[in-house]
Amino acid sequence: MTVMRCHVTLTREGGELVASCLEFPACTGRGASRDVALARLRDSVRFWLEACPCDTTADAGLDLQVVREAG
Repeated sequence: MTVMRCHVTLTREGGELVASCLEFPACTGRGASRDVALARLRDSVRFWLEACPCDTTADAGLDLQVVREAG
């Protein structure tokens, strides 16, 4: 199984945490907690990959690594 690593940045906007990654700048996840924001980011990336004509699926091999956490 191929592992796809995404380098995640967590920032705080108001009362929410926002998770974003360099590899998929259009994908974000927002939530009241770190876990919720990361789960929503994972869903966003998975949705993008499934819609992508590159024929790549990575749900099982998607590794979200938090590289910066602010707020």
